[in-house]
Amino acid sequence: MSRTLRVAVVGATGVAGQQALVSLDGHPWFEVVTLAASPRSAGKKYVDAITDQATGHLRWACDEPLPEWAKDMTVVDAQALNAAEFDLIFTATDSDSAKVLEPKFAQTTPVISTTSAFRYEADVPIFIPGINMDHAAILDSQKKNRGWKGFITPIPNCTTTGLAVSLAPLH
Repeated sequence: MSRTLRVAVVGATGVAGQQALVSLDGHPWFEVVTLAASPRSAGKKYVDAITDQATGHLRWACDEPLPEWAKDMTVVDAQALNAAEFDLIFTATDSDSAKVLEPKFAQTTPVISTTSAFRYEADVPIFIPGINMDHAAILDSQKKNRGWKGFITPIPNCTTTGLAVSLAPLH
């Protein structure tokens, strides 16, 4: 890849969002430039947003340490996020929030989602690397059908991934 992609992580304060931060930490293709979450966390430094104010306990759910670069980033309100500022958006929200936010983001920007909100839509492919990359053509239909410049593609659930990878050699 010739340049790094500017990405936002939406739902960054939750467990799945924290796992996304760990996965993106030091990744050569991506630069996390924005962390977004609910209005409750907006305006706070990330480390403060994931600290229990009553006990001072850090609510960090990963075995890996909290990435240093994330600690002092100011969390923005996901609802106010300007998707056009990013090359890619990773979302790790609940499905109800995803149903509202992801189509808004996909108007301008590709969205990789951890939720099941769009998994069963006919024009939304679920990629399993090395298994069904030919489904990428569905993205063109999605963009055309919905009038988007971006797209939404959710990650598969863990059971699907394990089965597909295990069974692929039998195909």
